[in-house]
Amino acid sequence: MEIGQILEKMTAVVKGCGEIIRNAEEDQMHASSKSSFRDLVTLYDVRVQEYAIEELTKAFPGAGFISEESDAISPDPARMIFVIDPIDGTANFVHCYRHSCTSIACVMDHEPIAAVIYDPYKEELFCAGKGKGAFLNEKRLRVPDNALTGSLVLFGSAPYYPELTDRTFDALRSVFSRCQDIRRSGSAALDLCYVAAGRAGLFYETMLSVWDYAAGALIVREAGGVCLSMEGTEPVFDRPVKGSIIAGSERIIKESGLIKV
Repeated sequence: MEIGQILEKMTAVVKGCGEIIRNAEEDQMHASSKSSFRDLVTLYDVRVQEYAIEELTKAFPGAGFISEESDAISPDPARMIFVIDPIDGTANFVHCYRHSCTSIACVMDHEPIAAVIYDPYKEELFCAGKGKGAFLNEKRLRVPDNALTGSLVLFGSAPYYPELTDRTFDALRSVFSRCQDIRRSGSAALDLCYVAAGRAGLFYETMLSVWDYAAGALIVREAGGVCLSMEGTEPVFDRPVKGSIIAGSERIIKESGLIKV
């Protein structure tokens, strides 16, 4: 199946996920904790995930899945794998902050070949295909080659990992005096999209799961940007792993000094 056909099916699925999120009943957004009081899950996370896996299985029989709210399903690197974050920005969702999304990446041979991220509140669909470019609602995206001094910096606070708090905010302090301003949105997937769209120059977070960054990494790269670990290495896309992420133009990442080799 061609990448365009894969993206078409993924787009239909992610928009269906968006309908579930947008129509969620506020009195049913009760959250339970997973690893800590900050690590939340709602019945809608599970509902969206179940819908996405069911629909993708119909379209791609035999595919494997790596998803936030369940164990990996046959994540064989030789097969087509879908990496799913059903609701990225669950805390935002619980608090009716209306800045959340569904993120799905299709991975083959260890790397993403197709990606869709949908913000149902703004009706913004970010997508990319390997070698095909990145788009926002059919508008081509391009990471600008701006200086750090003229850019917003987005960051994630790695709230589930208190042992990384000093590293996170030391990095923030180091760029704050050299950038235009900073932002913390609560959705890494959308932060990566905003870098691809030129709304911000840089994004980093000291610890993310593969479902947080798999789709966004391809969107940034297909928009002409760079997405690496903060150690300067290639992120892993085909296993349920965790790691740091930094994204932006090659110039702005170098100016930031945040990659530690």
